[in-house]
Amino acid sequence: MVPLLVLQTLPKPSAFSPSNALLTLAREMRHSRFSMTVAVPRRGLLTEALEKEGISVACVPGLRTYRRHDALWRFPMVALKLSALVRRLSAKLVVSNHAELGPFADAAARLNGLPWICFLRQADRPLHYYEKYRVAKADAVAAVSGAALRSYQSFLSARDLPLNPMQVIPTGIAMPLPGEADHRRSSTAGASPPTVGTVGLRPVKRPELLLDILARLRRNIPQVRGLLVGGAEQQDLDRLRSRAREVGLDEAVVFAGQQASMDRWYREMDVYAHTSRSEALPKAVLEAMSHALPVVAFDVGGTGEAVTDGVTGFLCSERDVEAHAAALERLLLDRALSSRMGEAGASRIREFFSPATMAGKVTSLFEEVLKSRHHRGWSWRSSKA
Repeated sequence: MVPLLVLQTLPKPSAFSPSNALLTLAREMRHSRFSMTVAVPRRGLLTEALEKEGISVACVPGLRTYRRHDALWRFPMVALKLSALVRRLSAKLVVSNHAELGPFADAAARLNGLPWICFLRQADRPLHYYEKYRVAKADAVAAVSGAALRSYQSFLSARDLPLNPMQVIPTGIAMPLPGEADHRRSSTAGASPPTVGTVGLRPVKRPELLLDILARLRRNIPQVRGLLVGGAEQQDLDRLRSRAREVGLDEAVVFAGQQASMDRWYREMDVYAHTSRSEALPKAVLEAMSHALPVVAFDVGGTGEAVTDGVTGFLCSERDVEAHAAALERLLLDRALSSRMGEAGASRIREFFSPATMAGKVTSLFEEVLKSRHHRGWSWRSSKA
């Protein structure tokens, strides 16, 4: 077995998705030749799930998004702890599962003369994002979408830096159990109010914009209901509830909160609406497609790499609220079209976004980096020799 160390952020111990990309990857790699240890700042629901899959977890306090203002004290302390962990594990490779941990991965790998890989899960980032997180120092870069990779390539071009090996590796999404995805439409179609759903209430998802869209939609479909799933700070949730009342949706919107399992909630939806302002590759959209839901989204970042316009749903110009509402209305009124697009989306997930495909590409990247004799690592041992 080849041991490797993966650095993982964990902003909130209670924040967890069963379709977490790292957890999905860990399940698929159980029978590979790689032995993964995941370093996190503290324990939580994700670490519990990883350990149930037989993945070792190591707590490294302070391992969170790199900030320049505390680099003088936190960075050296965390980097040395990670370096010691690398030696204890005899790790051959360090992986930063988020660019925001890049400086820690770079230091731990260099101190031990090892290569490291950086995963890009954001798009539309300013140039200083890649500079701050030392992405160009990685021995290889894996991006979840072409959009995420293009943003990084723009940085390299602007700074006149050489290309490091890079690859697009989309997130893998497990398909629901047979029959689960179409349970609601086959058993209750017509018996429940038409429902537009979304997942994620963080500001970048712009849930308030969806409320405006739903208000427009109710002009022609008065019985339509909105289902918004996801956790939020109390003040943000109060603000959204207030906005719902302002636009006449107080009786028509359900805020379901954060959920440990999403299958049931996707079954409550007829159409999935996505209003995010920035995406590398929207995982919730992929999940909705796996549940045979047609998607209406703004065409930002890598959203168009998930949704095929006119085939698996509709893509609208950024902030074109009227077009978004019209596309939702069309899908809600035309059940045949909605079903056809939903099935096309599920087929697309099976073909291009399977967990096995993701794991195969990741392990191939690991192998390529380990075979390279000219990685950028250095160690204090070799520097003294």
